[in-house]
Amino acid sequence: MITGRVTFLSFCLTLMILGAPDTAEAQISAAERARLERDLRSLYEPSAMDEARIRGLAEKLGIEDDEAVAEAIETYQRTWEPLLDGPIKTIRERWAACFSIDPQIGRIETSFTPELTALLNARGQAFRAADAADAAVFDRLRLAERGEEVKGDQSAATVRQRRKRRRELLGFPDRLPGTSIEAADLLESVAADPELLDAVLPALDQWDVEVDTALVDRWSRLEAIERMRANLEVELGPGWRRLVDGEERARLEAEFEALDDAMVATEIPRRRLNAEMVAGLARRLPPLVFLQIVRRHHELAHPALFVEDLRLDRLIFDVLESDDIDERSKDDIESLLAATADRLNRLGVDAARQADLTLQAQYRHVGASIPFSEIADGPSIDDDIIALQNEIDLLDLVLKRRKQFDQLVRPLAGLGEKIELRVRNHRAATGAYDRRDEWSRDRLRETVEDLRLIREQPAWTNPDTSEGSAPDAP
Repeated sequence: MITGRVTFLSFCLTLMILGAPDTAEAQISAAERARLERDLRSLYEPSAMDEARIRGLAEKLGIEDDEAVAEAIETYQRTWEPLLDGPIKTIRERWAACFSIDPQIGRIETSFTPELTALLNARGQAFRAADAADAAVFDRLRLAERGEEVKGDQSAATVRQRRKRRRELLGFPDRLPGTSIEAADLLESVAADPELLDAVLPALDQWDVEVDTALVDRWSRLEAIERMRANLEVELGPGWRRLVDGEERARLEAEFEALDDAMVATEIPRRRLNAEMVAGLARRLPPLVFLQIVRRHHELAHPALFVEDLRLDRLIFDVLESDDIDERSKDDIESLLAATADRLNRLGVDAARQADLTLQAQYRHVGASIPFSEIADGPSIDDDIIALQNEIDLLDLVLKRRKQFDQLVRPLAGLGEKIELRVRNHRAATGAYDRRDEWSRDRLRETVEDLRLIREQPAWTNPDTSEGSAPDAP
């Protein structure tokens, strides 16, 4: 369950002031202040590729047509001139009136005034124009001549670089862990053989295409939500919370909360694509390599699931490093792990998929298919039942997967007294986790049953105002 709802800007702050001094007496350094400013500006002002970056891309793509590269650079720089004189100029002129950085703790303050509204409108224009300028330069590079020694489809390679640049340009900070996973980085993080990339390239290309579409959709919706929030704050004016109370204040707070939730919901489509991409690698990678991919995905995107992987890894490592067993026994352990890898992989993929379905259910009332005019209505009873049932399904899978881990480590107890103690302690901790999750699952089931009873109850009608009743005499 994701707890704690904060505004998007305050979330950005959390990311950017990580490691900042805790006390009010401490003062951030000039370098830290500059970094905070740079990180914040990247969310509101697009950055151009310089000449060295474009030439580096051309070299990576094997382009030897210097004239085409020079033409691409010149056209790109010329395209950026109206951006600098138009929307980016507007952003820079209004920047100081909209944002300030606390010199003590690095907290970023936002002023909700019409100046911010103008800045956000210019931001949308600037990023869309910057993306169009990128498209033009990559199109020119795609058509440029390559050297004869260049192998493969360089047109496809250029498009991949184009999409990678777009993920950089339109990237937003994630609220949910591991949303912006890069497929190639995920593979490289487990030190997979570089030759394996050829086997998985079709899956990565499909992911690349679908993520590109999801990225543009996410950016557009986030940009619209942030403008809506700013417009609402500006309309209400500073100090509005002191002027309203009761139902009106609750309604407005619910509207702001719904906008915050809608921002989180924009990450769910990409998370689904990431999970599908990881699952698709199963057919293209050796089981043990894929097992490491699954665990790395859990570590990044589902830290709660990774607790199980980490505990198992520590136990296996301790056993393999032990001086109490011989090399033959170590080989037997590795063979046991390999023999169960397929089962562990399937359970790991299922758990990750269910974890994302649980998030999707939690935020379905503010998802991309819900019009902005309806997101403040909040979740219905049906929404709550679906969300809780998904949490129950996730706990079922976690318990099932943990049981498989337990079956894997149980035979290790026969390898010696010291190892048996490690295994016994591991299984005792597993038992505590099981009891915790079984209790939570049972209570969630009770809550679902209570919600179903509430849903089935007829709506209460005031007899004094119901149809056919006579009004009271004056």
